[in-house]
Amino acid sequence: MGYLDDFNLLNEIYTESKETIQIPGSDVEIRNYRFTSDDSEYYPDTNYFKDSVKKKLSQDSAVRTKSFIENTSEAEAYNKEFIYPVYSRPGKSKKLIILFHGLNEGGWEKYHSWAKKLVELTGQTVLSFPISHHINRRPKNWIASRTMNALGKERQKLFGADECSFLNSAISTRLHLSPEIFFWSGIRSYYDVQKLMNEIRSGGFKEIDKDCSISLFGYSIGAFLIETLIMGKQEMFADSKAVLFCGGSTMDLMNLTSKFICDSVADRAMTDFYVNNFENEIQSNEYLKKYFTENVEDGMVFRSLLNMNRFSDFRVNKLKRFEKQIQAIPLKMDDVVTTDSVRKTLTEKGLDIRINEMHFPIEYDHVLPFPIGEKIKDETDRCFKQVFSVVAEWLE
Repeated sequence: MGYLDDFNLLNEIYTESKETIQIPGSDVEIRNYRFTSDDSEYYPDTNYFKDSVKKKLSQDSAVRTKSFIENTSEAEAYNKEFIYPVYSRPGKSKKLIILFHGLNEGGWEKYHSWAKKLVELTGQTVLSFPISHHINRRPKNWIASRTMNALGKERQKLFGADECSFLNSAISTRLHLSPEIFFWSGIRSYYDVQKLMNEIRSGGFKEIDKDCSISLFGYSIGAFLIETLIMGKQEMFADSKAVLFCGGSTMDLMNLTSKFICDSVADRAMTDFYVNNFENEIQSNEYLKKYFTENVEDGMVFRSLLNMNRFSDFRVNKLKRFEKQIQAIPLKMDDVVTTDSVRKTLTEKGLDIRINEMHFPIEYDHVLPFPIGEKIKDETDRCFKQVFSVVAEWLE
């Protein structure tokens, strides 16, 4: 089947309500597993977000913003208990690929076909894991068109935000008014993956051998997560190969403004907080100060990925250990994580990480590297196969 056919079929049949889903016409099946994200002494309490926002949101006219903020506590329940899909052929696989998605994804829609193709091309099992406050780890009303469109219009009026949409209003509001949430979500994901690795090694999966080799595939911000994992937990991922698809640069070289990612005001808030002022923010925020004081090495990994000109020797030395195990695949027309930004990050100071830039003869971008449409389905299928044949060969 081609990419479009797989895309439509998999999104039609996938549901979290079934433990096992057999894909028609294929020997690949999907099994849903449940995960519980552990709390940590370093995470802010559940009222942190609301309390921190109240200090910044002085406009009496911000009715929708205040209503959204007041109703975000329920998000923690979604974030802590969730389901993730594993794609496999019959039997226990001795090789596993863990797939991480991009920023502000609200579902697995475009990733089902990616996972299935990796199983078909490599014979390996593929585990798709959701990053904190993404996919099914957030309330569905965060992408409810009417409510979120109204929130976006309020953001345009009050803050002059560009590129607002119902798809990015929730994350834009959160990152604009409390940008430190990005760090806390990332750290929770960082700990979640370590717990997941322990569950794999304990033999808790029908289709995964507990002694399997593990490779990593990360798209967009998922690539950023992979970098933090291999730099921070070098022994855990000592033998892992990795693919960074449409990702791999430091944060200062990313452009997150997009109707699908976050609006311009949220992007500027993130830049101010992480790229320009993070060292000062660590000292002024009690939660951040506690974490970075007590977790120096892991903290340095995150800090080194924020700005090309900050802690570059530390970053290069950490990545040097994995330079022969990583392949980055940027796309020429990607204006969110550009080829130049990936190259600057992964080849500085003698780093020799493989960078394989690709370009397609169809209109594509960072958010839709493989555009959907009946008229272009053959071209999209060829582009998809071009990328994933390279990925499969690298991860075999």
